[in-house]
Amino acid sequence: MQYQYFSAVGLLIAITVALGIISSPIDVETPLSAADDFAPSRTPWGDPDLQGIWGLGYTFTALERPDDLGEKQFLTDAEISALEQQHREGSGDGAGGRARAERGTDEDLAGAYNQAFSAFGQHERIVRTKRTALIIDPANGKIPYTPDAKDRVAAERALAEATADRANGPEDRPNDRCDGVQVPFVKGISGTFSRIVQTPDSVAMYYEEGHRGGGYRYIPLDGRPHLPQHIRQWMGDSRGRWDGDTLVVETTNFTSKTDFNGSRENLHLVESYTQTAEDLILQKVTVTDPSTFSQSWTIEVPLTKGSETQNQIFESACHEGNYAMVSILAGARTLERQDQ
Repeated sequence: MQYQYFSAVGLLIAITVALGIISSPIDVETPLSAADDFAPSRTPWGDPDLQGIWGLGYTFTALERPDDLGEKQFLTDAEISALEQQHREGSGDGAGGRARAERGTDEDLAGAYNQAFSAFGQHERIVRTKRTALIIDPANGKIPYTPDAKDRVAAERALAEATADRANGPEDRPNDRCDGVQVPFVKGISGTFSRIVQTPDSVAMYYEEGHRGGGYRYIPLDGRPHLPQHIRQWMGDSRGRWDGDTLVVETTNFTSKTDFNGSRENLHLVESYTQTAEDLILQKVTVTDPSTFSQSWTIEVPLTKGSETQNQIFESACHEGNYAMVSILAGARTLERQDQ
């Protein structure tokens, strides 16, 4: 999934989103992480109460930092205002323009589903931490691929782009099959909202992502070991613990079908969730995979608390009324009959 970002000089950079281990998440200071006097509310059993609806919302801040920004980590208020205005107006050509294409054209219909959520970019903003990218380490804001992995990922993306409209079967259409989200879940077309529910010995998260069917995540806090290495899961195997007021979650045991920016079964994540204000959780995700990355790397996602009435999350009934596969197969059979 691609997201668009305009640099400070007005260049559009299109990038693909992703996420990810070290024993403890890297601590990189942000303008919103300095609330040392903030005391989160507590559950009846004494843990920080993170429950509720949280989300990144609609943003065009990219995963990786645009090249022309170098090691510039933060934007000024004036730069943010200019970029958001430029984004709303829709400058550039092709994918750069956010204005709606002529109604009824292929270009209009191709993005109609995704664009409906963000009102064709009108609701998208720079992240509230004012960062130039979601990656906060390494300092250049780039995914640190090994040379071999960089070539492999580039080849895989080129093949996927070349064959995007030529799926050979249902397995090639994960959206229509409602495969569910992958972890870490950072940016989704429907605004990236999630609900957190806590008990004394567990944390549960539900991720909203309509076209993939959403996803439930269960995180034990009782100290149990990870699953055996031969047991692999789509969303990995998560174990959590409290480090002071910060929830730390380690996830392993991903499957060979996992694809997080090229990382598969060797993907290893350490996430931290720290509430720094009444309406803000700073989520940091540190990614490690020696077979794909030359070093661990970290992203930061500011999660804003959502309204329980205006941003309700409902279970995604992805396959109810989903005629995609039926229509695709019916069209293919029609073409076959025409060729006979």
